[in-house]
Amino acid sequence: MATNLHEFWYRLRDFFVFSKKEKRDLIISIFVITLIFAYNDRSEAFSLAHWTINFILHFITIAIAMIAHVSVQKASALWQGIRAEYKMWPLGIAIGILVMLISKGRWYIILPGGAIFHMMVIQRLGHFRYGLPFLPAGLIAATGPLANLLLATFWETLALAGIFPDIFHRMTFVNLYYAFFSMMPLPNTDGIWLMFGSRLAYFFFWGVLVGYILLYMVGIFSLIGAIALGGVSWFLFYWFFEKKTKTGVLL
Repeated sequence: MATNLHEFWYRLRDFFVFSKKEKRDLIISIFVITLIFAYNDRSEAFSLAHWTINFILHFITIAIAMIAHVSVQKASALWQGIRAEYKMWPLGIAIGILVMLISKGRWYIILPGGAIFHMMVIQRLGHFRYGLPFLPAGLIAATGPLANLLLATFWETLALAGIFPDIFHRMTFVNLYYAFFSMMPLPNTDGIWLMFGSRLAYFFFWGVLVGYILLYMVGIFSLIGAIALGGVSWFLFYWFFEKKTKTGVLL
């Protein structure tokens, strides 16, 4: 049963909410990720004023990135008759802080948590395979990193236009970094949902994301090129792994 726009608007109006626990988890995650990125401001001599400004700019950047990430997941989940909720991963937070302290802020490990899903019984009535299927959940989870990828594209466009390039280059970097770690197939990340839902879909999206980052690192700014690299990633995984699994070679 397809969801129409009127029904979708109704779901957004009535069910697009952040619980108290979710708000707490988001605030803690945003603060910790900000600390990880801002801990070492790369200054030759420490200046409290400079460090504070750097911290505030990172806090705003990460707040926008995380809220956009989670909000897009919530909206896309409601379209499918599913409720998405952000859940912090304390171990991932601890790993990030530990690496920050050991490296003195030179390395970043961003594993704050990810989406969990709850079936909305009434809204799922009439859907094929009634219940909480892994593929739709995985695709919903992937919309969070996709939102960060699009945000990175927007910020980088502003930077290339000469509008506060230092700030928007940094915002691009933060969004790409967050999207990259979100899509890693680890416990309590978004990537694990898509990996279980469809390995082919996972490697396509992973190829798009990594391809975009690699092109960005060599000075090429191209979503089309990233999508092409995603297609290459999909084909290689299918040819060398998925095809053999289906024919029984790896079983």
